[in-house]
Amino acid sequence: MTVKNYKNAKGQMRIIETIMAAFIIFAALSFMGIFAASPTSSAYEVTDLERMGYSALHDLDQQGLLASLVYEGRWSDLRTVLKITLPVDVYFNLRIYNQNWDKLNGDQIIYGESATFSDVKNIASVSYSLVGVSKIGAGGAIEAYYDPRILVLQITRG
Repeated sequence: MTVKNYKNAKGQMRIIETIMAAFIIFAALSFMGIFAASPTSSAYEVTDLERMGYSALHDLDQQGLLASLVYEGRWSDLRTVLKITLPVDVYFNLRIYNQNWDKLNGDQIIYGESATFSDVKNIASVSYSLVGVSKIGAGGAIEAYYDPRILVLQITRG
């Protein structure tokens, strides 16, 4: 009887050892994923920045904020809205041109120092066009006019 119990206990220990080994391997792989540092690629970083910049401008345009701020020349409000829309560690420089590429914003719409954009390795540039604007005129009629604006957003991480 004692031989039989000894064999059962030995089999139970093997099962416990297997479970513990599986747990240790799973824990090691989990921690390795946390501590592994993947190398940064400038091509991926610039692509992410371009995507982020275009998404921010597109979202503001969809909400109707971008056109009203640009066509009314409210540059400080536009700067504030971009600061709120983009992550904190992202710096930007926005230039606005008309169809003849004459710069319209005399004030700089910039977040971060201008030296940041000359010293950084990964910088993305996004172009976004606004075609015109619609206003409600006298008598409630909608007046739309063609007056394109070209927005050039330079964006980088700080």
